[in-house]
Amino acid sequence: MKNIIILLISIFFSIQVSAQTQEVLPTDETSKTNLAGQYIYADSYFKKSKTGVVLKYAPQLTTMFYGWRFVVYNTEKFFIGGTAFTGQMGTPDDTGTLTTAGFVAGYDFTIFDDIYVDWGITAGGAGGKQSGTKTISEGGVIVEPWFGFNYKVGEKTDFNWSTSLFMMPNSKNFNNTLSFNLRVDFVID
Repeated sequence: MKNIIILLISIFFSIQVSAQTQEVLPTDETSKTNLAGQYIYADSYFKKSKTGVVLKYAPQLTTMFYGWRFVVYNTEKFFIGGTAFTGQMGTPDDTGTLTTAGFVAGYDFTIFDDIYVDWGITAGGAGGKQSGTKTISEGGVIVEPWFGFNYKVGEKTDFNWSTSLFMMPNSKNFNNTLSFNLRVDFVID
């Protein structure tokens, strides 16, 4: 399992690094110019960043996470950044939290005028403890691939819904957990 995760991460980053080294030249279909003659990409966030708030629901863990994400676009579509989440685990009678933080790398592309496909991978660490009906205390490396849709809801605001697979190979309780994510991003020039 660990070898497969390492292989997937290596392939993902190899593709993205090769995409970064290629110069992105605007065309008539993908760009326009402002009054100063500078190119403005019509459907990308090239050389911009986004910060956002996130809600993540994991039904298997009966947990609602909340957190934050910040990314910077290095090419027209490829972005890197970081994210962190925390949330209470278990039922209302349980006490405990699970906290995660990780490095984010992803790619998006337009499918309609204001709708993007957004996919990527998060890699980092997590740890937590739950006490109540049973006591769980675990931590370790996390890998979380996601796939979602990004909607422009304003000039500098996006709404994203996605699904992800939370993989924590050293964990008995948190490995291979499906989660559903809602995110609101704010574009920063």
